[in-house]
Amino acid sequence: MTEGYSIEAFRGDYEALERMAHASWRDEYGEASFPNFYRPAFLRYLIDRIPGEKRDHVVAAYRGDKIIAFFLNLPQSFSLEGKIRRGVYSCLLVTRREDYRRGVALAVIRRALEISRSYDYDFSLFTLETGHRSTRMMDKVAAEGRMERIRKTGVVARILDFPRAVYSEGLKGYETAALRLIGAHRPPRRKGLLPIRKYRPSDLDGCLALLAKYQRTLRLALVWDREELGWELDCPDVSQTLVYEKDGRLAGLVNFILHDHRGRSVERWAWVNHLAFPGLPPEERAAFIRSYLVAVQDAGFAGTVEWKRRNYPVRTLYRNRFFPYPRGVNQMSWTFNPDLSLAEIPDVYEIQI
Repeated sequence: MTEGYSIEAFRGDYEALERMAHASWRDEYGEASFPNFYRPAFLRYLIDRIPGEKRDHVVAAYRGDKIIAFFLNLPQSFSLEGKIRRGVYSCLLVTRREDYRRGVALAVIRRALEISRSYDYDFSLFTLETGHRSTRMMDKVAAEGRMERIRKTGVVARILDFPRAVYSEGLKGYETAALRLIGAHRPPRRKGLLPIRKYRPSDLDGCLALLAKYQRTLRLALVWDREELGWELDCPDVSQTLVYEKDGRLAGLVNFILHDHRGRSVERWAWVNHLAFPGLPPEERAAFIRSYLVAVQDAGFAGTVEWKRRNYPVRTLYRNRFFPYPRGVNQMSWTFNPDLSLAEIPDVYEIQI
């Protein structure tokens, strides 16, 4: 117990965490929209894959029976310049708004770093959003370990239901006019679509092969085993995958997370999580993305976003009327292994949490 609160493994009080996180994020974002990263189904999708002996990776602070802070360390293997390394994603930090500037978040971060070091992880990846409260706070914990900036990552978006998106995001008149000017209000063309379909468990090996190619072409890339990837690609009400077959084999996949954006209204957006189409010519790549857009539009999504990972030609997205979204993050690392450096790596395949 420290100053009336304890730091311990998360107790599984998902609904209480979601309520606390919403109040905190609304206090920071005001009327602006934000994604509901604390939806219980999404959190279970992340946490339930962690082995039981590592559940201490899910850290929370409590005052009595009330949760006042949360932080997740998600174990993951990576290929760094061709060698397999053990890392974690450090993500989803949130503190009860009444406990701002009381040292709770710093104490939780320090506990999470202690846990990562105790398991001999090589590094911990995290993201910092420009201007976000947690970003400003990180200066205070820079001395806790070797903090390196990997790269800056922007986000591109494609609106699929213009009236719903404009209302929910609370866009100003000039913003709406600018989007119309670049054609962002237009629905995706339905000519020349590819026969994409929903993922089936029998597709797992083909998907594994597509994503494994990133290990050979990028300096830092996720490494999957079959069980992990199967969990990642298909989870009801959380994660969906669409695939494209060509000449009897999988030639493309797009996996996306179902996130609720909480603005003036709550609208569901598709966040691209994994995207691979190696070997497809430019026109076929564009048709693949357009086919994905039509599929998620028909499923009722207000729009879709993709973090520019630079592991495929981003111009394929721009050809389908994606546009830069006014948010971005710095991809960072706490690098524990003194023999490694992740500083300024431009080509990365990872997920965005």
